[in-house]
Amino acid sequence: MTTDALLEPLYRWLRSAARWLLASSTMDGWLDLYERLHMAEGLLLVAMLALGLAIGAALVVACYATELGRQARFLSRRERLSNARLTCGSRLPGTVGMVDAVNAEIDAADAERVGALRAADEFSRGLTALSHDVRTPLTGARGYLQLALGEADPARRDAQLAAADARLAAMSGLLDELFSYARATDPDTPLDLGPVALRPMLEQVLLGHYPEFEKRGWEPSMTCGDVMVDADAEALARIVENLVANALRHGCGPLSVSARAEEAPGGEGGGVAVDFSNPVPDPSAIDADRLFERFYQADASRATAGSGLGLSVAAKLAEAQGMGLSARLDGDVLTITLAMAGGRIPPSPL
Repeated sequence: MTTDALLEPLYRWLRSAARWLLASSTMDGWLDLYERLHMAEGLLLVAMLALGLAIGAALVVACYATELGRQARFLSRRERLSNARLTCGSRLPGTVGMVDAVNAEIDAADAERVGALRAADEFSRGLTALSHDVRTPLTGARGYLQLALGEADPARRDAQLAAADARLAAMSGLLDELFSYARATDPDTPLDLGPVALRPMLEQVLLGHYPEFEKRGWEPSMTCGDVMVDADAEALARIVENLVANALRHGCGPLSVSARAEEAPGGEGGGVAVDFSNPVPDPSAIDADRLFERFYQADASRATAGSGLGLSVAAKLAEAQGMGLSARLDGDVLTITLAMAGGRIPPSPL
């Protein structure tokens, strides 16, 4: 008997057995059990994944809570004047950025505090110097008045009364500057901005100081075309008045005033810049960057008249009108530049 003859009956029997198993309910049970086992494994896997995520989330929350608690304790116990800065004890997402932001706010607050202390100290020193400036003419006026009371010669008495009046006028000028500074720094001070003819206003201020120029033997020069600027007329006149007075008080040569076209402050549209230039006796004693500071005087001995408020008032009034005020030294010539918006040529009269 050949091998094929033996295998053929075996094959037929196995095929019949397989068909019977597939058709029987026992096989269906086995298959159902297999599917249930697979489903149970899937549910178990899902449950394990959910448990792992929950544990991970709990650990992350615990880490964040620990880190935030540590930082909160540090901030609550930190001395305000301390140089200590917040540190990051972990590399959790967002914590480094938050620590950097908190430290930046601490640095900004410290810088603001230091600036306020310096400003207060400067203000205190300025007030002390200003009180000296006020007391000096007041004391002098009282002295001259006492001399005049006991003076029998009418001519000498008149001279002493005139000297007392001059001292009182100087004190009145200092008080006026203080009042002007208070108004210039008051944000509620009303300003009526509108077109202002620049040339007539400059001429009026210079003519008002003609006796002082003549006394010094100076011949001021002015170069300015017919141009309109956007400003408050009264505030602009006060700015020019203070700049001219500063040139007379601290300069040693004729004043030159020249207007030129320039880009407006802020870089928007056309504008005009007015330069006030005259030589000064000691340029090395002048810090051009500090000229507009309150109470600043280049003469440390305060031998010259003035309170150190004139240029500060001018700067504050210029700022309130959107103008720019700057200073520079070219050799022994001090130039203060007032930059304004406008620069329009007025229409010709019909």
